Amino acid sequence: MTKITVVSAHGMDWVWRSGGTILKYVKAGADVTVVCLSMGERGESASAWSEPGQTAEQVRAIRLREAEKAAAVAGVELRTYDWGDYPMVIDDERRLEMVRLLRVLRPDIVLTHGRKDPNNPDHVATAQLVESAAIWARAHGRMPDAERFVVRQTYGYEPEFPEFCEFQPDRYIDISDVAEQKLEMMRCSSVQEFMIEVYEQRARYRAIMAGLFLGRRVTHAEAFESFLPAAGDSF
Repeated sequence: MTKITVVSAHGMDWVWRSGGTILKYVKAGADVTVVCLSMGERGESASAWSEPGQTAEQVRAIRLREAEKAAAVAGVELRTYDWGDYPMVIDDERRLEMVRLLRVLRPDIVLTHGRKDPNNPDHVATAQLVESAAIWARAHGRMPDAERFVVRQTYGYEPEFPEFCEFQPDRYIDISDVAEQKLEMMRCSSVQEFMIEVYEQRARYRAIMAGLFLGRRVTHAEAFESFLPAAGDSF
């Protein structure tokens, strides 16, 4: 069984950027775990803060419910942390927590944010966390009581503003058959409702290249950028 681990800075990042791909893997029988390091209650919840007397705790609860609903639609396990946002501070203790998680989950593929995003340092911090934890996870002398694990491939999913992030996709996933279900996932969020149109448009745009590569009609696609070169006995 294929195992996928998705590491998201905020509660709904993973839905916008990789929800269709996740649905495809679940449909194919994969074991998918989504890890949210925060709910994005401070930096990605502007509409919720318009309510009088609003608090970070209340906003976090709202965003958590959204993430849980989306995970239920997708049929994936959701693991959440409360590491805060704007800023998200990553120290060695948190890197070790990610090492433990990777060694427990042992994913074939990891999906997370890209390495660069000037618009959101939390996304960059998350990508750096995943990348460094993947290196530590394969080290024999780091936490020798836990079985070491080699992450074979990590993919960065498409940021909101790819032109500012030097995003160079090298993997396109046709999500045409699950586009409606992804839309259902995205509609679980009322706080970031505007993102639905952003990623609907992005999926239709990426479908052009995906259709060219696949030689068939594609209506929706998601784009990813690999972190690592690949090695094998054949292509």
